[in-house]
Amino acid sequence: MAATEPDGYPENFTADKAKSALQEILACLTSGEVVEGLEAAREAAGNDMVALMTRVFPLVTQVTTKVIANYGFTQDGVGAIQFEHVMKSLGQDDPEVARLHAQVRSYFLPAVVIPPSSHPL
Repeated sequence: MAATEPDGYPENFTADKAKSALQEILACLTSGEVVEGLEAAREAAGNDMVALMTRVFPLVTQVTTKVIANYGFTQDGVGAIQFEHVMKSLGQDDPEVARLHAQVRSYFLPAVVIPPSSHPL
């Protein structure tokens, strides 16, 4: 194991397994009760980033930890953090992993739109 790989990196966890895990997470995030819970959490959070992180982020993390447990990660916050590190690392070499990872992250980190300024920098 290279020094840059995070601790707890499951053996034989490949880019293909990463894609499968990310696709499974996305499928869960777009199904039934999860969709309703995410919509309710987003509505309650409104435009408040702190509320978004305290209402939406835990729901996405709960789905993520449930899925990644099937891929050799622990089903807790440590496993979720390790999974994030692995996705960033694999995404550097595999554009599809990066794309799917960005889709998952978009559930709790919405795009930030900066309004144009009439003042020059």
